[in-house]
Amino acid sequence: MADLKMKPNQSVEMIVEFGKHAGEYLSKVTEIKGEQIKVTLPIKKENVVPLPVGTKLKVIYTDEKAKYEFETKIVSRQLEGNIATCSLTQPKEVYKIQRRDFVRVPIRLGVEYRKLNLEEEEREKLLAGEEIIYDEDKQEDFKKGLTDDISGGGLLLVVKEFIPLDSIMELRLDVDKLDFETVLGRVLRLDDFPDRKNKLGLGIRFINISRSQQDDIVAWVLQRQLDLHRKGLL
Repeated sequence: MADLKMKPNQSVEMIVEFGKHAGEYLSKVTEIKGEQIKVTLPIKKENVVPLPVGTKLKVIYTDEKAKYEFETKIVSRQLEGNIATCSLTQPKEVYKIQRRDFVRVPIRLGVEYRKLNLEEEEREKLLAGEEIIYDEDKQEDFKKGLTDDISGGGLLLVVKEFIPLDSIMELRLDVDKLDFETVLGRVLRLDDFPDRKNKLGLGIRFINISRSQQDDIVAWVLQRQLDLHRKGLL
């Protein structure tokens, strides 16, 4: 088993990528014993999210040095007093991401975007990390949006239309220093802006992005952060 660097009572983020309950959830580790990790079932709108046994998910957590991520699945559910918990399989591998890669910086950046119209097989291949050539005739024109923040792992895109959760997006970042034109992402969160009429925030996580591309985005974000600090704007 992998070295988890995880402790009981630690907060974690659980990402369910498929199915009825797809989305991002906060949870807490209650016990690590043997080959299983026990965590609380997440709460949404004051109700327990009934993630079923067999659900595959990603677990993300951090310490003072790095961010960690691994894939697992739910093997059982139980009720302990009045707390609903579930047991996860311990991973064989845990991936470490340096903290600089996921620091979100409030940057207003023009982005052209479109929701990709994909067949289910194409979608599954993309999410599995494969490259595909999709039918351009089925795709819509690019529209314009604006980022609210950005990091090496994703961005918050502000748009004027509703985009469904779990959509696959193609993004064109208006950054001259990047040597690639587009990046793909998946909508994992929808945010409302009470002070911005008719605006919706799309929490997008990059997918199928190479390490070198991510490093280029991180380097640009850090440089913009430094420039904003120098100008007293951050």
